[in-house]
Amino acid sequence: MSDLSTVICNYINNEWISQWDDSIRSFASEHDVEEKTVRQIMDIKKTPYKIGLYTLAKMCKARGVSLAEFFTLIER
Repeated sequence: MSDLSTVICNYINNEWISQWDDSIRSFASEHDVEEKTVRQIMDIKKTPYKIGLYTLAKMCKARGVSLAEFFTLIER
């Protein structure tokens, strides 16, 4: 079983970041997180990153998704 944080980061990377048509900086700004955080999420396969609940909540809020909906999306 994959680590939950890895599953979350993979989903964000595959479904949100890779679909973003603009820069990483603009993604970070639009989602109310640091650019470094976005880069850590993108680099999850090389370097483990434990995404915090507060960070996830801010990103979900920016996407108009509740945390409950998010966890339904990742099927965990």
